[in-house]
Amino acid sequence: MKAFHFVVLSIVMISLFACSGQPKVIYEEVSPASLKPGDAIPSPSGEVILTVSGNINVKNNGDLLELDLTTLEKFGLVKYDIDDPWAKTTVNYTGVLLSDFLKIVGASPTVENIHIIALDDYEVDITVTEAQKWPVLLATQSNDQYMTVAENGPTRIIFPFGRYSDIETVLYQDLSIWSIKSIEVQ
Repeated sequence: MKAFHFVVLSIVMISLFACSGQPKVIYEEVSPASLKPGDAIPSPSGEVILTVSGNINVKNNGDLLELDLTTLEKFGLVKYDIDDPWAKTTVNYTGVLLSDFLKIVGASPTVENIHIIALDDYEVDITVTEAQKWPVLLATQSNDQYMTVAENGPTRIIFPFGRYSDIETVLYQDLSIWSIKSIEVQ
């Protein structure tokens, strides 16, 4: 009888875990990070594509962290497909997980918000909770091609649309900012 109860309890526990909404890994690692949390990040040798400010510990130009594409991609790259609400088709995006980005720039454990500004001055706020809940990308490539400004690059935020039932396309589509010029960690 005890064995029966153990089996039933085990099945219930497995079922609860499977239905708990825990994020599943939906991405493929393209290249591991060669920059780790706590590493100094060099000044850009190429064109600055992203400026990071705010409550971060890693800086390379006064109170700022300036990044070129090569350095940004040293944060580690992953890729996954989404049901792209703009292209109305499946698109494969490659980039840095926003959660890893926050670790490598030395975001304080008390930060709650990521304020992002595009080249056209469009602004959005993404919570750190959202960045940690799902594999949100700071994408640098679309379908294995680097994105130009004309193609919404050189970086953009990608939510894993079509992969998680709790990602409301209408809400998160508005947060999927492109042609990013700066990020302020708050």
